[in-house]
Amino acid sequence: MSDEAKTEGAEPITIRVRDQTGEETFFKIKKSTKMQKVFDTYAQRKGVQASSLRFLLDGERIEPNQTPKMLELDDQDQIDCMLEQTGGC
Repeated sequence: MSDEAKTEGAEPITIRVRDQTGEETFFKIKKSTKMQKVFDTYAQRKGVQASSLRFLLDGERIEPNQTPKMLELDDQDQIDCMLEQTGGC
């Protein structure tokens, strides 16, 4: 097995979470890390409940148990964060 194959999944990647205002937050994670960890950390940094946020990749909602490997995310890929709309006028 080559060294490259052994480090697959162990090599951290940086992903960008972009909110509605265009502000980007960077996360350095392993490809095997569940996205729930990113969601929780992001919500904590923003001072909001993780349940009030939606995370999207190319318009598709990202599930908390998915990993960057499952989503085929590469270094510097961007995901979008939206505030969950509840209720309304």
